[in-house]
Amino acid sequence: MQRLHSVVAAYAHSLRAHEEICFWQDSVLLLGHVNKDPESYERVMSDVVRLKKQVGAEHVCHAVCVKGKSLPPPNIRPKRTTPRVLYLSASSLAFSNAFQIEHELGRHAADWYIDVRIVNKCRFRPADLTEGVRLLPGNSTRKVHLYFGSPRPSRGVAARNVRGG
Repeated sequence: MQRLHSVVAAYAHSLRAHEEICFWQDSVLLLGHVNKDPESYERVMSDVVRLKKQVGAEHVCHAVCVKGKSLPPPNIRPKRTTPRVLYLSASSLAFSNAFQIEHELGRHAADWYIDVRIVNKCRFRPADLTEGVRLLPGNSTRKVHLYFGSPRPSRGVAARNVRGG
C-alpha cells in the first residue's frame, strides 16, 4: 500500500482537472468538477485514465467512476492542533454508490466500472458489459458500463458519439 500512496503522491501534480486527491489503505478518491460541456468530462476522465495507468504499472487495480455532487467546504477554520481536521468535498452518496457498484459488479473483475452519466459525455468505445445497479439518491437503477482494458477506443475502433447537454 505504501507504494500505491507513493505513486499517487508523485503523480498528483499532473492531475490538473481534479481539486481533491485522497487515498487511504488500498483506495484512491479523485474529485474533479464537470459542467454540461463534454470536454469537462473528457479532461477529468483523461486524468483518471493516466493515473490508473501509472498505478496499474505497479499494482493490479480497477477504477469505479461515479458522477455525484460535491459539497462546499464548511465555513470554519480549525485550530492548528492535532488531530488534523480534513474535509472531503465528495458526497457520502457518491462514496456509497462507488462501493455499491464494486459490491454488485466486482465479480466481473473488470478494469473499469463507469456510470452511464459519465459514459454519455465521453468518447469511449462500446462497453464490454453493461449492468444496472440501484444507486442513491432514490435507489433507482442506473446503468454502469464495464470495460476490460481501457475504455478509450483503440486505433481503428470507432468511439461512441458524445451526447451534449
